[in-house]
Amino acid sequence: MKKQKTKKISFKPIGIIRSDFSQAKDTVFCCEKGLKAKNIGMVILDSKHQRGLKGIEKFSHIFVLYYLDKIKKVELITYPGPLSVKNLPQVGVFASRSQYRPNKIALRLVKLVKVKDRSLMVQGLDGLDGSLVLDIKPYIPGFDQPKSIKIAPWYNWLAKNK
Repeated sequence: MKKQKTKKISFKPIGIIRSDFSQAKDTVFCCEKGLKAKNIGMVILDSKHQRGLKGIEKFSHIFVLYYLDKIKKVELITYPGPLSVKNLPQVGVFASRSQYRPNKIALRLVKLVKVKDRSLMVQGLDGLDGSLVLDIKPYIPGFDQPKSIKIAPWYNWLAKNK
């Protein structure tokens, strides 16, 4: 296989996150609660992207992809959960949902509460206030929900939060 040069890529944000979170440590309870987190946040799109929201109100849940611009460190080995969960093994960052990633891209499944103009009110968003939104996609079980799954045992603590 021929070695290729690494290409640089760039993204133009489509909007911004508005939340009560100013620091990464503020979002710990979202990690602990998963989809049960009740916090409300806003995804506000740039006006030029507002037309792209047509039909989004027909979905109960959406994925928000955003840029972790306020996270400055990278941890290739990490703990796959909040500090409140004891006895977790250290694992590679790609086997975790850690925010301390080589590419500062976050993915979060959130409940879509309300759509008004270019603003999406969502529940469970763990983004810091001012984080740049890269994309929004609807959650579609036929695409996004496998028939059978296997998860690593270090995420068994999430089942206890159901």
